[in-house]
Amino acid sequence: MRNLWRDNRLWAVALLAVAALLVGVQHNRAIQRGAANPFAEAVMALVAPVQSALRSTGNFLSDFGYGVLHGRRLREENERLRQQIDALRSIQAAQEELRQENERLRRLLQFAQMKRMRPLTARVLAIQPSAYFHTLIVNCGQSEGVRPRMVAMTDKGLVGLVYLVTRHTAHILLITDPNASVGARVQRAESRAVGVCRGRGEDYLVLTFLSKDADVRPGDVVVTSGLGGVYPAGIPVGVVEQVMEQRQAGMREARIKPFVDVMRVEEVLLVRAEPTPQ
Repeated sequence: MRNLWRDNRLWAVALLAVAALLVGVQHNRAIQRGAANPFAEAVMALVAPVQSALRSTGNFLSDFGYGVLHGRRLREENERLRQQIDALRSIQAAQEELRQENERLRRLLQFAQMKRMRPLTARVLAIQPSAYFHTLIVNCGQSEGVRPRMVAMTDKGLVGLVYLVTRHTAHILLITDPNASVGARVQRAESRAVGVCRGRGEDYLVLTFLSKDADVRPGDVVVTSGLGGVYPAGIPVGVVEQVMEQRQAGMREARIKPFVDVMRVEEVLLVRAEPTPQ
């Protein structure tokens, strides 16, 4: 049995050797003639799918690596651009704030010049509305020339009266405070009715002590009267919204909407009661 297996193996080796020889001879002849090599074509046919798969895998890995690297670079660039945009927005917001502040100060100074006043300009540090007091704190005090009973206003109208002064700050009692009162007059030439504007702790005032036949109408502008020597005459206070009859007292009252929203004031002019002559 072993001899038979050995003999068959020898025959197989011999046949393979002859086949290899024939293939080699055929290969050499094909090269000499410049013809296609069937053996090489067969080998390439077997190898080509493997090469294609390897090439596709290599391309995929290359594209994947490029995508990962490129994506990371894009994220980093987007983050830098976002930071630059945020910085530009901050600069733009700061510039807009300066523009608005300059515009408010310009209007304040024009108003002061028109009224022939020499005011101090102060910035609001705090607004302190409460059930008992409505006050502002500004950044000017004794060192800057602020004194008690100076009047606070904006270009739109009256804000209040200085009641407490420290070295570098001043406290202003707002016209909306329940303890605040100011002599006022209806600006309309046909009326010129005089009364007292009082705060109510709300966003409106009440013009009291009007005579029962006072000519006051909704839409009338109310200004300071100058009576009493505390407030200069002619500072805008507000506009009449409603007129009420006080039958028991035989008088009239009017609800006044202030021109100045005291909760939104950012700068004020501080002036003395009497305007400074030119």
